[in-house]
Amino acid sequence: MVLRGHVGHWPAVAHARQSPEALCRYLLGFERGGVADTVLMPPQAQGRLFYSPDMKGFNFVRSKRTVAAVIEQVARYSQFPVAPAVAMQSALLADVLPGFADENRAPVLEPSVAPRLWLGNEVITPAHFDESHNLACVVSGRRRFTLFPPEQVANLCLGPLDFAPTPTPISLVSFRTPDFARFPRFREALKHAIVAELEPGDALYIPSLWWHHVESIGVLNTMVNYWWSAPAAGGLTKAQVLAQALEAR
Repeated sequence: MVLRGHVGHWPAVAHARQSPEALCRYLLGFERGGVADTVLMPPQAQGRLFYSPDMKGFNFVRSKRTVAAVIEQVARYSQFPVAPAVAMQSALLADVLPGFADENRAPVLEPSVAPRLWLGNEVITPAHFDESHNLACVVSGRRRFTLFPPEQVANLCLGPLDFAPTPTPISLVSFRTPDFARFPRFREALKHAIVAELEPGDALYIPSLWWHHVESIGVLNTMVNYWWSAPAAGGLTKAQVLAQALEAR
């Protein structure tokens, strides 16, 4: 479900609509030196989180960064003709920007649901699923989500089930340049795809176990998301989804 303007009242969104610089100044007003996991990718990765060519590792490194350090890298990389990618992912706002959540509250969720920050430049996260329900709120930049229902697992051409750059398995298909000769079943998956384009202030509800491919578009991309546990639609479980993936191999 796309919720247009769901967080359009947030002060953070108002600053983002002024300019990336205005949002950065606003964010830095909450900075107290907290660090969180940040991924760094070389220019040749083209922002796509993925495996190394031999499939034995990944095409990125992780390190601990502050919000200030990530903003500085985003600003520097914006001057590059072909830029490296940097993204702080799934950082608890209470750790990295204490006080931000007090001024920017999710209208429909309980206060016990902890908000998380996603901050960086242009990054592509391959199709994967979350075990929790998800409300993704765009603050700056644009986000393109391509979603598939859980039963499309057999057509998404997954990589190793026990070794992935995300907590759950990912699709091996490059959505921007799909290789249908290598992944012919992906054509069927595309018939069931739902694409949601989000602007600052928009939000997207993603049910648990739904596959989603995420592209952050723009110089500065900022998103706040909320994960919470509740029964999945249809009574599915992660184990059942992975069992379907094994059957499809």
